[in-house]
This record gives sequence, structure tokens and C-alpha cells, in this order.
Amino acid sequence: MGRTYRYRKQRQKLASEHEQVKDERFLPDLYKYLSSLGWRNKSQLTARNFAATGRGLCSKSLTLEIGSELINLPSDALLSIKTLENDEDFKELFDESKFDKDHKISFQALMAFYILYQKVLGDNSKFLAYLKSLPSFFTTPYFCPIAELQCLPENILEKTVEQNRLIKLAYNNLKTVLKITDFEAKYPLQQFRWSYFVVNTRSVYVFGKQLKSEKSFFQTLITEDCNLALAPFLDLFNHSDQVTTQADLIRNSKTKELEFILTLENCENSKIPPLQQIFISYGPLTNLKLLSEYGFFLPSNRHDYFEFSLNDIENFLHTEKLLKSRVFHKNKFKFIREHNLCDQMFVHCVEGISHNLHVVLHLLFKEESYFPNILNQVAFGSVENLQNVNEDVKLLLKFKLNEYEIFIKSLESIKTLSKSGTVAKSYLQECHKYLNDCIVTIAC
Repeated sequence: MGRTYRYRKQRQKLASEHEQVKDERFLPDLYKYLSSLGWRNKSQLTARNFAATGRGLCSKSLTLEIGSELINLPSDALLSIKTLENDEDFKELFDESKFDKDHKISFQALMAFYILYQKVLGDNSKFLAYLKSLPSFFTTPYFCPIAELQCLPENILEKTVEQNRLIKLAYNNLKTVLKITDFEAKYPLQQFRWSYFVVNTRSVYVFGKQLKSEKSFFQTLITEDCNLALAPFLDLFNHSDQVTTQADLIRNSKTKELEFILTLENCENSKIPPLQQIFISYGPLTNLKLLSEYGFFLPSNRHDYFEFSLNDIENFLHTEKLLKSRVFHKNKFKFIREHNLCDQMFVHCVEGISHNLHVVLHLLFKEESYFPNILNQVAFGSVENLQNVNEDVKLLLKFKLNEYEIFIKSLESIKTLSKSGTVAKSYLQECHKYLNDCIVTIAC
């Protein structure tokens, strides 16, 4: 009871800290827009603000059970490659002669520009009802000011730097292939960042060939398959690790039209009563993934684990007082890198350490030889030959625990945190709790 209460209070605190509270005045226009495309609200869905998450969806009067269709959207309601290919005004902005291998962009970036283009159209956009439903800001670490970023762990910084690289590259390539002379003034980079995260946080996976247009204007510009789409109204569902859902793009046997159907496969108590928030699953995602891609995390996330990099291991070896007298041969680190043993090094608070972390710690702490042939026999031999490394794991966990305490204190020293910084701090506190739980597990 106590732990459940604390988790509930923590979720409520997170909601109040980073969820923007938007009223539901956009709903009638969005209902009307989707209805004009053939959507029928069979589940009687409506948007409300919930204490734990902020805005989410529930059914006004239906009890939903396992196997229930949560939503059924006609494919014409999806914003996909077909939408872009059929928009002649949008295509007119591009100089096709500049489509070459040096200026290709991802479909996500192209879709992001399309959202920004529609936003600039304002009241003239045919997607105005959908645009009004979109959040005005995001709480991913990407939007943290520099002072806050300097207080975050390396794995978050690496992800943020990579996101920034992709966004700037796409923006510059768009500037090259568009005919717009005042591109930066009309479509500022800051606004493109917003639209990029609209697509990043709200898109659904679709099999691009199912929605393929007869036209192929963008084919030579895009670097990848067009396997994503934006799904108005559906993107108001929040994620939970306690449910599983199935998304399918299926042809209706009667109308012969494609429909995007989201079905409830499993949930707590097997039923969702009216007015209770309906959650869906974005997939078995860790909190780090949820934070960096979506701007939130789940306290006590059942899919979470704590991952280590080889840099973490090396920093640990250099700073741990008990290990300063020991010598760790460079051949071991070379072997670990060359054989990708540094991938998937993690600890789970229930299941313990991953195989790769076990192997790496055994090679470093238990194996005396540093010759590659011997290391190979140990690393890829029988698991039974690996010695117990629990004491080493506990030292490593305590090292990371101290590190995260420093990160948290650094953020707390900033007088006023941004919304992204506030969420990041709460995430670090959740990591701190998780590391403590892992230490308890390893000690048992």
C-alpha cells in the first residue's frame, strides 16, 4: 500500500511538473474533421485531464475489455507519405533538380517539415483541427538549456547531441532543396525542432507500401522507407507498461478501405470502466528511451534496466580506491571492444546482471591472462566457467549511485529549472532508486 501510494504521488507530481494542461476546446473541431473522413467514434472516446498524466483519453460510457477495438481510423485520416505525395502545393516548394545523394533527408524530417508548413499556413491549413490538438512544447532533454545539459549523464548527452546533429543536417538539406529564398525566416530552426519532435513523439508505425501513393515525387529525396504516419486523436493515448495493444492496418471487408485499428490485448483487471484513462503500449521501452524520445518516464517501469557503457567501467576502475593498485591490461579492453561485449551490459533489479556484463567483469577481475585466444575461450565458452562477480557489481552500482547523486545535486543547484530539466531531475531520482534496488537484489 505504501509503495503504491508513493508511486501514485510521484506520477501526479510528474504530471503537474511537465504536462501542459490544454483544455478540450479543440475536440469538437477534431471530431468534425475526422468524421468528414469517415471516422465513427465507436468507443465513445473523449479527452480529459488526469491527475497522473495530464491529458489522456477515456471512454465516456463504455467498459472496454481485452479484445476491444480502442480506435478505428480510416487510412485517409493518417498523415503519411500518401498525404505528402498528393499535396501539389507542398511539392511546388521543392526544386527536384537538387534531389541528389548529398541532400537526402529522412522521412521523419520531411514529415516534420510538412507539419511546420501546415502550421505556417495557419487558418488556411486543412489540418488546422489536428494542429490545434498538438502540444506547444516537449520535455525531452533535447530542450534543456546548456546549464542543465551539463548536469546530465553521458548517455543522455550523447543522445541529445545525435538528435541535434540529425535535426540540423535535415534542416540544412531542406534549405538546399527548397525554392524558398527566405527559408530561415519563414521556417525558423527552433520551430523545425518543435515539429521534428511532433513526429518523433506522436507517429505510429505503418507498413509504407500499404499507403503508397501512385505518385513518387519524394522517392529520390528520402533516405529510408516511409514506415511512419501521424494519427490524429489516436496520438492522445498515453503509454503504460501495464498494458499491451496491437496496431494493424487492415482492409475492411465491406468497404474495401484500409483502416488503422488499435486493439486492447491485455491490461490490469482485464477491463477499463467508463471515464477511467485508457492507456496503450508504445512498446517494451526503458525509461531512458522514454525520456530521450518522448520526454517522460514511468516510475517502477517493468521494462526498465540500468545499462553501462565501457566508459562507465573504465571510469569506475580509475576512481575506485579499492582498485587503484590493480593493473588492467589494455588487451582486455581491446578484446571487449572488438567483440562487442560492451553492448547490452546492464543490470535488472529483479533478474540481475546481463550475460555481457558478467563476461566483461569476469575478464577484467577474474581472468589473469590477457592473450586473445585465452580471452576468446573464456568469453565464448561455457557460462559455468564464469566466476561470481556480485561483489564487483555492487562496487560498480555504488559508483554509479554516487555519480547520480552528483548529477541530482547539480540540477538542484540551478535556481529555476526548465520543464525539461524538471523531468530530467525526476528521472535521475528514479535511476537513483533503481540502482539502490539493484544493490539489494545483488546482495541477496
